[in-house]
Amino acid sequence: MNRMRKYFLLIVTVIAFVSCSNDDDANTTIPTSTRILGNWNWISSVGGEDAVFLTPNIAGYTQRLEFTADTVSYYFNEELMTETPYTIEVQDSNIYDGTYEMLLTEFEARNIIEFDDNGTLILIGDCADCWTTAYVKELE
Repeated sequence: MNRMRKYFLLIVTVIAFVSCSNDDDANTTIPTSTRILGNWNWISSVGGEDAVFLTPNIAGYTQRLEFTADTVSYYFNEELMTETPYTIEVQDSNIYDGTYEMLLTEFEARNIIEFDDNGTLILIGDCADCWTTAYVKELE
């Protein structure tokens, strides 16, 4: 678990240097249910048993999430792969101490929702060997 946290800190540091700042997204008083709305392009992931680090350039593909008020759509290379209802709930973590805002869907494990200072969306899988994935919001 310590190795995973090191990789998570590395990914957050990398994201902080490559993300564009958006003053609206940096406002932490906006509820997560509002901040998450819109299109989010994948910028990096780390996870799995071997703590693999991926970006669109390394992987050779793109991913995008589109959040509406009640559904999330997952796009792979701009092709819609799935669309499912979601909820955001505060729950106890399965692997970390404490309670967190969680993204709950039908097609994926629970994910802790975080935003960094630049407004980057970070989804942290709430299970051993899960993936931590970062997304940047498309400008509207």
